[in-house]
Amino acid sequence: MKFEDDIQKVSDIIATVFGIGYTAYAPGTIGSLFGILIYMFLKEASLSIYLLTVSCLFVVGTIASEIVESAYNIKDPSFVIIDEVVGMLVTLAFVSYSFWAVWVGFLFFRIIDISKIPPLNFLERIGGGLGIMLDDLAGGLMAGILLYIIFK
Repeated sequence: MKFEDDIQKVSDIIATVFGIGYTAYAPGTIGSLFGILIYMFLKEASLSIYLLTVSCLFVVGTIASEIVESAYNIKDPSFVIIDEVVGMLVTLAFVSYSFWAVWVGFLFFRIIDISKIPPLNFLERIGGGLGIMLDDLAGGLMAGILLYIIFK
């Protein structure tokens, strides 16, 4: 029982990004801003290190989100924000750093994520941790493509 409790606690920390997801106001937006904070630390890294980090966060986030969703018995809980962190990192992956690229990317990602345009709405229906993470990964790709077109 202790091991399962520990796994649940660690999963909660990861999925809510150290409890930030429990904020009462706009947890997804705050998760996206946290993604920008991580981006600021990674922006000088090689693309391979950057993508490896994002991939690891995606895998760990998928597992943690699955555990948290199951534990709380809530489909895609709003306090799970690791998906927004990953989506924001994907959005910014293929553009050079600039203040405007970061903030335009943030706006693109939030608009796309909130609107749940296709295929995001379909990916979200997959359910579980994978569904939680995939729709934001796809949203990040969509926002990233738009950002790349503008800032290439």
